[in-house]
Amino acid sequence: MSNVPTYTTSQLADAAEVGSQTLRYYERRGLLPDPPRTQGGHRIYGPQHLERLTFIQKVQRLGFQLEEIHELLKIAEHPAESSDAAETLTRFIGRIDKRAFALSEMRTSLAKLRREAEMELVEVSSED
Repeated sequence: MSNVPTYTTSQLADAAEVGSQTLRYYERRGLLPDPPRTQGGHRIYGPQHLERLTFIQKVQRLGFQLEEIHELLKIAEHPAESSDAAETLTRFIGRIDKRAFALSEMRTSLAKLRREAEMELVEVSSED
């Protein structure tokens, strides 16, 4: 008996915090490989499915579209088959860097606003 965890559709969806319909949609779009099935026809997913699903979710949160994610997954699976893999990955890294910079700027602005608010509270409470 194998110690590799397996998941039903609902278990995998719960583990990845997505809906079962999202899972099936990703399968139809070719983002998630078809899992093996039991004799009764039920899907049985493995850890590789959870890992891939988690990757898809993370990349989506970064603003990538499903077509772009599909492209990334193809490069990851078969890097030698993509003649422009380095260029594509450089472009994606650039987008992530821009997003990271924007988030850093926003964090700096919010931290400054927080300090100003804290200073105002101190001034108001010292006036009492």
